Amino acid sequence: MTCRVLLTCLLSVVALVGCEASPPPAPPPAPPPPKDPEIVEVAAPATPPPPPRAWTIDTGDLAAVKKRGTLRILVQGHGEELLPRDGASSRVDRDVAEAFAAHLGVTAEVLRVDRFEDLLPFLMEGKGDLVAGRLTVTASRKERIAFSRPVAVVEEVLIQKTAATKPAGFAGLAGQTVHVLAQSSHEQTLRELAAKEAAGVVVTAVDDDRDEHDLAGAVARGEIAHTVVDSDVLAHIRAYNAGVEPAMVLRGGREIALGLRKDNGKLKAALDAFLIQRAMTAHRSEAEVIDLDGLKKRGSIRVLTRNDAVSYFLHKGQQLGFDYDFLKLFAKQHGLRVDIVVPPTPQDLIPWLVEGRGDVIAALMTNTPERAARVDFTPPYMFVDEVLVQPAGEPAITAWEGLKGRAIHVRRSSSVWPVLEPLATEHGFSLVAADEDLEAADLIARVARKELPLTVVDTAFSICEVSPRADLQATFALVQKRPVALATRKDAPKLKAALDAFVRSHVTQKDEGRVVGSTDYNILKKAYFDERRKVPQDYVVASADDAHISKYDELLQQRSAQYGLDWRLMAAQAYQESRFDPEAKSWVGAQGLFQVMPATGREMGFSKLHDPDEGVHAGVRYMSWLIEQFDKGIPFKHRMRFALAAYNAGKGHVDDARRLAAELGLDPNKWFGHTEKAMLLLQEPKFSKRARYGYVRGEEPVKYVSEIQSRYDNYTTIIPHLVAPASSNP
Repeated sequence: MTCRVLLTCLLSVVALVGCEASPPPAPPPAPPPPKDPEIVEVAAPATPPPPPRAWTIDTGDLAAVKKRGTLRILVQGHGEELLPRDGASSRVDRDVAEAFAAHLGVTAEVLRVDRFEDLLPFLMEGKGDLVAGRLTVTASRKERIAFSRPVAVVEEVLIQKTAATKPAGFAGLAGQTVHVLAQSSHEQTLRELAAKEAAGVVVTAVDDDRDEHDLAGAVARGEIAHTVVDSDVLAHIRAYNAGVEPAMVLRGGREIALGLRKDNGKLKAALDAFLIQRAMTAHRSEAEVIDLDGLKKRGSIRVLTRNDAVSYFLHKGQQLGFDYDFLKLFAKQHGLRVDIVVPPTPQDLIPWLVEGRGDVIAALMTNTPERAARVDFTPPYMFVDEVLVQPAGEPAITAWEGLKGRAIHVRRSSSVWPVLEPLATEHGFSLVAADEDLEAADLIARVARKELPLTVVDTAFSICEVSPRADLQATFALVQKRPVALATRKDAPKLKAALDAFVRSHVTQKDEGRVVGSTDYNILKKAYFDERRKVPQDYVVASADDAHISKYDELLQQRSAQYGLDWRLMAAQAYQESRFDPEAKSWVGAQGLFQVMPATGREMGFSKLHDPDEGVHAGVRYMSWLIEQFDKGIPFKHRMRFALAAYNAGKGHVDDARRLAAELGLDPNKWFGHTEKAMLLLQEPKFSKRARYGYVRGEEPVKYVSEIQSRYDNYTTIIPHLVAPASSNP
């Protein structure tokens, strides 16, 4: 009995263990629901590949771009945009190309190419107008296409996985593989270095649709050992990928430029001029809210003004204008350069000042309570009346009674509008708002053509623009003795105090509406207002269709385009050298519009420097040669300024100044505020006796560069870039 019970218990335990090891099978799956006989199942078709791009073939020059209304920019990529980080960007050339399109007034059309090696063939076939593919300027590429002035200067950097063992120089790469984009300058650099220093380096050219970022990612993942990227691209990559680091710099001073077809000379000329203007006048568009001490550190004062017959204009290349010359007196007193800023419309003057796009308004601006709430005004430097302007030959309106039932057209934003409103009600005339884009000169021109019946201008403008004309008459003053003053931001108390003192030193207010001026003030007032009727009408050269700087503009345009320079910069230099006098000859024998020394002219093949064409050609060619004598690792705008200084003083003295700048802890690769300071010191025996090229009157090149920079800034403000017909001469 006992054994039977034990056996029964044992069998029960075994049964329980067996249940745990082998669970019962799962029930069979439920049958599928019956199909609805009304529903017909159709297999989803495969997504068709996108149709190939229908490329437009057009090899036309600048005129074709403008007619088409688009600038076609060839880039490599997949369509995804990279996120800029920490100010780093690897698409600087594309940004510049798009800005150039806006400058031309056309739409930027970005056309993507899968493979880097297709960029140049597509350009040459006419599938695009520019290549913005981070092209490094190389001799082999220059045989196929033309290049713009550089948009960036970079180093070519070999990169590796972070914390990997760095090779001991390029020879340390022997036996290793470096992956780079096919037909890139990086491939060329590697093959040249391998042939000279490390024959065992294996260069693998990647010819698929990957770019530098893809290859850098492969390095970070350990899929490849090395690749080569440009230094600015590396800065962008490392902002989001800490898995790569630089191993060594392979080459420095590599210029990145935009590529064009060789037969598109006018497009290239316009692009080069745009790049030079962009580089050398970038400071003008930067918003800086600074006071007088900041201006002195920068070395310039930006004057917001109007390009009209009173405030600022050009005459035969010379910058003139009452407000311009008045502010030059202040700038000279404080050692500043005058940079002119002309906003698009008069109503932009105060907003631009407040935003920091200028430092002072000198535009014959009347001080009104509305304006004084936004900006600070100096004491008045002039008082003006607001006078009625009507067509000549009509009965002159000389009293309020003559205005009854008449209409006066002025801009609603002008300071005279709120003053005239109550007068209109009182005297029975109507006030009509003119187009806000119209300047005073436009309004009086329409009155002269009898498109408008009447308008109002101030007496200063009337003296300059109305009095000399036979088709207009200024009759009686509607508003009298309005104060005209300089305006500053409310957060620039030091500049305001300095300008207040300056105005008081030149202008004394005797009573309401009357001032007594200093000798300098009276000379300016007499020149611009008392004797203005004697000045010919071409005295004012504004940004109109016939805008010009000198009678040599076409020559300057042709030769500047030939050497990739902006003709307005060359005009600024020619004015500095000769005041546009081709017969000019200096005391040391320099001749012609650009004051080229005869020996220098002969070296370049020019013997008739007094001939305007030869003189311009010699000067522009020599300037182009000087630019190339400076290290390409120096930013282009600074090379331009070094070349200007070298044109005046000689390259040797500029090299001495750069060496001295480095010794003094200044930046030898910058002119303003750095090398120019060292140049001034080379006048002193303490420094000149240690200089390789000895003494130089340093103030001359410093003044030379400063005045040309200022004149060029101001020329570009009011003179558009024009492209002359190509010269038939070599």
